[in-house]
Amino acid sequence: MTAIFLHFTGNCRDALNYYTSIFEVEAKGVATYGDAPKNSDEPGQSNGNTDKIMYSEIDVRGTRVMLSDMPDGIPATVGDNVSIVIESDDLDDLKTLYAKFEQDSQIYMPLEPTFWSDGYAMIADKFGIQWHFSYGEFRTNEGL
Repeated sequence: MTAIFLHFTGNCRDALNYYTSIFEVEAKGVATYGDAPKNSDEPGQSNGNTDKIMYSEIDVRGTRVMLSDMPDGIPATVGDNVSIVIESDDLDDLKTLYAKFEQDSQIYMPLEPTFWSDGYAMIADKFGIQWHFSYGEFRTNEGL
């Protein structure tokens, strides 16, 4: 499965409210950086970012659209702040795809377990396209 991920630099909540109003949908899985476990290495917890959105999603006519504020140090420039998300229930398949990208890409987060997923990675490929790799279901704030 693939999905779309929109990245923001502090105004994700405004964008989420805007898009839910336009498409007349409810946001799902909204989690802030402040919801992250205090012992996590999540970069968004620093610099007063605790109210910024770490993850949210909406359904746009059958397409899963995820939205977040990017943590400090990871770019989200208007115009190239859209990522492609590869989701899989097969960790070996995800590792194979990730390995094919790994050599020629900038690695923002290597493929490894996180508190929200049993395997997650973020990269920018050699053309500057950002990709996320996600294994299994995203654990939202209900599951944190």
